[in-house]
Formats: sequence, structure tokens, C-alpha cells
Amino acid sequence: MTDVFLINFRNERDMYPPFGILYVADALMQAGLAVEVWHETAAALDAFVAAVRRARPLWVGFSTITGPQLLPTIEATRRVHEMGTPTVWGGVHATIMPTDVLKEPYVDFVIVNEGEVTAQEFTYQLRQGQDWGRVFGLAWKDAQGRPVVNPERPFIADLDDFSPRWELLPDLEPYLLQSGPYDRALPVYISRGCPFRCGFCYNEVVMKRTWRQHSEGFILGQIDWLKETHRINAVDYADDYLFGRPRPMKRLVERVDMPWSGQVRVQLLTPEFVQWMNRTGCQWVNIGAESGSQKVLDSISKDQKAEMIEWGVRNLAEYAPHIEANLSFIFGLPEENRQERQVTIELIDRLCRINPNARCSIAIYMPYPGTPLWPDALARGYRPPDTQEGWARFDLNRGNTPWVSEAEAFAMSDISDILYVGRSRGHWVLTPYYALLRWRWLNQRFGFYWEGRLKRAAARLVDRIRPLRYLRDRLGPKLVQYNANTHKRKIETHLSAG
Repeated sequence: MTDVFLINFRNERDMYPPFGILYVADALMQAGLAVEVWHETAAALDAFVAAVRRARPLWVGFSTITGPQLLPTIEATRRVHEMGTPTVWGGVHATIMPTDVLKEPYVDFVIVNEGEVTAQEFTYQLRQGQDWGRVFGLAWKDAQGRPVVNPERPFIADLDDFSPRWELLPDLEPYLLQSGPYDRALPVYISRGCPFRCGFCYNEVVMKRTWRQHSEGFILGQIDWLKETHRINAVDYADDYLFGRPRPMKRLVERVDMPWSGQVRVQLLTPEFVQWMNRTGCQWVNIGAESGSQKVLDSISKDQKAEMIEWGVRNLAEYAPHIEANLSFIFGLPEENRQERQVTIELIDRLCRINPNARCSIAIYMPYPGTPLWPDALARGYRPPDTQEGWARFDLNRGNTPWVSEAEAFAMSDISDILYVGRSRGHWVLTPYYALLRWRWLNQRFGFYWEGRLKRAAARLVDRIRPLRYLRDRLGPKLVQYNANTHKRKIETHLSAG
């Protein structure tokens, strides 16, 4: 029978493996426990609850992230709690606000930050003494139901102590990505944390600007096993910051000797570094550009010169034109006014003209408790939700603050996705439509985005009527070309596997 269930509710597009619970599962299995891992959408909620009811485990753990995925997490937690089974939240969201989470009657415990050792000690106390105050990194409720947050647990000194338990996933195939011409790229994590101090980022709160890496031998062993067992032919280094130590990382990439992708900062993109990326088989890079305004970059402590963004993208275009550059920007940061945003808007348009393989996405600023920008957001009138259901309404494509409206956020996100992420190009009959979108973008005309609402309504109608779906599938590719989704298929779940 299963001793512990661990679940990470995902959205439909989330195709990265649930690394957090795979590592915690390993820690629990090292302690002799039987663990079941679920990585599901809300559609599997009933099946998950039924499985828990049959097994009656010691406890159930829920990995959390701020946003819509909280809704099925909340409902599943409520139903498990009603069975009398202890419920435990972990992950970034719960770590940032453990006291608020424990105000909810259905959450019994929170594991703060890294969960491996805390989960082991929590399980021991659950079986033996229930002296919760002895477990560093645990938040719990006293006899009166008041939240108690224990001292933080020191970070794991040797990451090699724990490994992701790949075998607990029903199928690894759906997590494979298309990376350039390589169709079996797999995301892997080889480090934790980020040494930089970006004021909007959870890393400042969760990882305290630390950066640690698995040993070279561990990483090579993991990747060799994945090559032999799952025939991967490329590696997506999914770390928050890949080049914490540039020289050792370059040596590691060379020793792995496989096509690769990962996160870089623009400062690294010198001609020499880009040529090295080209030689070692880099297929794409993620770049946190954030803003084209130096004033805004300074306000978030990005430690980056605005002009370096264009410089880095030009170097990629010149020395490694096949490498796809995925740049992310944030709109709605506290210091961003209309003029500062215009600088970013024009930069995005310019970058995509400089480099045909540049893709520029935007997210709408979402204040996180404990981050350096949090006090500023509160001073400007932001009011955080007082329930977990309220936090579930947050989304990086929505208006999360008083100074960015819902309609404005929808228009900015939708237009940027069409023009600068998908790099969509339509049949000549659609030329006026694309011209209108570009006019809106360059002139910040994001109010009354009627064509976006019409497009969304039409998509819903087409989904409901079979002949219209047939026409969409036949004519759509002839009318519109865009960068295809790199993910191959839907994730195999406990429902489909059973």
C-alpha cells in the first residue's frame, strides 16, 4: 500500500516534469516509505481523491504554485482533509506565505522551502511523537489552531544526496521536447537557486540568493542513464540560472556532449561565448530581459544595462543564427510608466526584426510577499488576497495590480503572443489584421481590444461545432503560420495509464 501521496496539479500546457515532488519522493523512499506521484490537471481530481481514500496513506503532499493550479489543489486538499488524512502543502507558493496558508482549515502542515529532509523528519514525528516543534522547516498549528512556523532548515549541503525518481512517472515520453532538429530533448535540473537579486523574483525569498549544483559525476550519470533508458538526444537545462559558475558549466556541457538549451544572462552573450554555444550544440536560450528601460531595470535591481539586451541578441544573430533566443519581459512593474513601457515595446519590435529567431514574451507583474518590491506594491495601492482562492485568480497574463487593468493585460499578452512569440504570419487576406495588431502594439492602444474578444468568441464557437472544427483544421495552416508548440503530445496520466 502507498504510505504517502504527492501531487502537483498542472495546467494543460505544463509539460515539465514535477521535479520538486520527484526529489521529495526519493527522500521518502530512502526512509523506507512507499510513495505515489501524481502530475495531473484538474480533470483527475476525483480519481486522485478516490485513490487516496482507498489507500488511506500516512499523509498527502501538495506541491503549490501561485495561480489557477491552486483551485484543484484547494478542492483536493479539502476532500482529503475531510477523510482525516493529514494534508501538507509545499512548493514556492506555500513557502512564501506559510502563515496565510495555515489559516485555511483544510491545510494541516506546510513544508517550507526544500522538502527532502523535512518530509523525512515530519513522517517520523507523525509515526512516533508528533513533536512538531522539533522539525526545522515545518509550519503547523498549535492546539488553538494558531499557525506556528519553526526555524528554517539549512539548505541541503550536498544535492547529490537525493535524485529525481523518474520511474514514478507513468510515462516519460510526453515530457520530451522538440529542440531544434532534435525530437527527444528532456528537461533536467542540475542546480538550485540564483545568485542575483531581482526585486520581483521569488528566489530572493526562497533560495536567499544562494546557488548550488549537483556534482559533475552525478549529472553525467543522470544524463547517461536517461540516454540509455529513454533515448534522449538533447538536454534542456531547466535551472533558474544555469551558469552560476561559467567555467565549470562550460566544461560540463562539453563533457555531456549533447545538443542543449538553458537560461543565460545577456552579459554572457559576448561573441566568444556565443561562438562557444554554437560549437557545443546550443539550440535555444532563455533570457530574462525584463525591460528596455534602464530606470525600470535599476528599480528591480536587475544589475543589467539595457543596451546589453540588443547587443546580446545581435551577437546571437551574427555568430549563431540558428539559436532561438527566448526573451521574457515584465509589464506593470511599479516604476514603469507609459514612457518607460514604450521603450520596452519598441525594443521588442526591434529585437524581432534584428534576429528572425528571437521570440519575446511578456508577463504581467505579480507581487510576491517577502520580495524586495512587495512594500512598494503595497504603498501603491495593491491589496493581496485574504484567501487561497483569491491567490488562485492570479495569472501572469492578467491584471494583478490596480495599475494594470484586466482588459489591458489581456490585449498586451495576446498581441505579444501573436506577433512576437508565435511570430505569426498570415495569408495576404489577413494583412489588415496584422497591421492593426502592430499599430496597437507600437501605440499602446490596448483598450477596447475588440478583435481579440471576437477571436476568442469565434474559437469557442468553432470548438463546439464539428464542421467548423474541420474547416479550421484544414484551412488554418494555409491561412496562418506560427511557431509550433514544441511539446509532442498530452501527458500520460494515471487516468489514461489505467
